[in-house]
Amino acid sequence: MLKKMVETLKKQSVQEVHVSYEAANKLKSAFSNLGFREDNEWLNIREWLGNVVKYSLNDEVINTIQDFKSDDDQCALIIRGLPIDSNLCATPYNGYVPPSKFPLASAIHIGIYQLAQIEPVSYQNENKGFLFRHVVPALNALNEKSSHGSTFTFGHHVDNPDLPLACEAVTERSGCPEFLSLMALRSDLKVRSNFILLDNLIAQLSRGVVNELCQPNFRINRPDSFGQSRSSRLPILVIGEDGVMLCRYDKENTTPLTESAAAALVMLEAQLQNESLKQYVVYQPGDLLIIKNQRLLHSREGFKSRSDGADRWLARMFGMSTLERIVPASPEFQHIGKD
Repeated sequence: MLKKMVETLKKQSVQEVHVSYEAANKLKSAFSNLGFREDNEWLNIREWLGNVVKYSLNDEVINTIQDFKSDDDQCALIIRGLPIDSNLCATPYNGYVPPSKFPLASAIHIGIYQLAQIEPVSYQNENKGFLFRHVVPALNALNEKSSHGSTFTFGHHVDNPDLPLACEAVTERSGCPEFLSLMALRSDLKVRSNFILLDNLIAQLSRGVVNELCQPNFRINRPDSFGQSRSSRLPILVIGEDGVMLCRYDKENTTPLTESAAAALVMLEAQLQNESLKQYVVYQPGDLLIIKNQRLLHSREGFKSRSDGADRWLARMFGMSTLERIVPASPEFQHIGKD
């Protein structure tokens, strides 16, 4: 099956759509004055948020968003020109502000998930269970290789890689997020992110290397965004339904456990430096990137924080195709998963 899968890899692609001036004004008019503070309050109105987003956008943008989830060939979608709040507070270097502080961006973010039929989710021990993680250069973490660091390059990774991939059974722990989105509230044009589509990466590797990466001979550590340490012995690559390959590689949290695994990892990481595979993104305010988390790897270059209240600020959210992949932390909050 592995040989057939490698030989018949489809060409993954990235789509980009633009929101019109008229659509942006409709969204601003509908959402700017919402004042809900708690995540659950926002999720309770997500059907209405989705309907407003659908009413505001043109057919081309609507169809692109609605088709994204089910199209295996589409692994990244960039929506440009979305409106953001005009009275944003200073970049939250402490890592958190409630959604009521950026209601327009929060409403649009959740509304687009609703339009795409993606369930917003979070994790009990990651980001304190909050729905939005603020990707900012936190003052106490500038030298960390994490989303809150800035000084060093944050290597290619899949988020929450120690959790079960979409084709793996969910029992006591929730699944790895299938979708990840980043909405730019404040930008720094000197900072580039990039992503590499998984099928394009695998096409550069020999079948022997791919086979080794499919063996459970790697220690995957829990990322720093969780408030606990944990490691699991797992494969980096897994063949999912219909031969679609899934990935859990994380540059900062993956260790080979055998000589053959170490050799395969060297070959993988060599291709992650292949410039021809990288697709660069420089965020501007109002950009929203949605990716299929297990179908590509993303990275961010290092940069120097100015610490002046106007540094780069992205709002991140996770999503699932279905809440059946979430083991609820409590009956009251079905979107917060045990991990």
